[in-house]
Amino acid sequence: MTPSSCGSTVPDATAGGNNEARAAVDTQSEPEAGTPDLEFVRRARDGDTTAFDELVRRYAASVFKVAWMMVHNHADADDIAQETFVRAYRSIHSYDERFRLYTWLRRIAVNLSLNHLKRSSRLRLVPLPLGDGEDGGADIPDPRSDCDTSGLRHDLGQALARLPADQRAVFTLRVNEEMSYGEISEALKIPVGTVMSRLNRARTRLRELLREYMPRP
Repeated sequence: MTPSSCGSTVPDATAGGNNEARAAVDTQSEPEAGTPDLEFVRRARDGDTTAFDELVRRYAASVFKVAWMMVHNHADADDIAQETFVRAYRSIHSYDERFRLYTWLRRIAVNLSLNHLKRSSRLRLVPLPLGDGEDGGADIPDPRSDCDTSGLRHDLGQALARLPADQRAVFTLRVNEEMSYGEISEALKIPVGTVMSRLNRARTRLRELLREYMPRP
């Protein structure tokens, strides 16, 4: 694959049905690899564009999901996903083989998403007050659960869209991507305490927005 062909290579990760609602709770894990990613990376470094095409095929949907959960716009997320693979293709020789490929791709996608939010003035970069920290459990409906038989899928997508962008970013990386506080802190360039604060605020707000799904006392 070449950078100029990337736009036609990244598939629509949410084709069919309610795209945004599906993306909001879709928790596609990293693809099972038959041939290890590293073999395709090394072949791509040697000029084998079909090897890079295979890496795009494996990770396009997961990269799109990360972008969508942060920017909450299908077209913008698609652009970010495509740009992620363009950047990865151009930087394939600098990829550090000590880390998983998806971790590297996710970092590129997160950075591009944050840049997009900053340009569109939807991300408030002033750190939130510290000290309220983590509240213990994720006592909101689990976005990774199977909720096809209820309105939770749609309502969760709507609730996530109403979160401030900085809180949505932290929530997405922690709950959907299962990143540690330290990893989120490094990715977003904010203190760990701010990560915890924003996560707590996001959970509190989601509990309010999804109160009808909360267990009754």
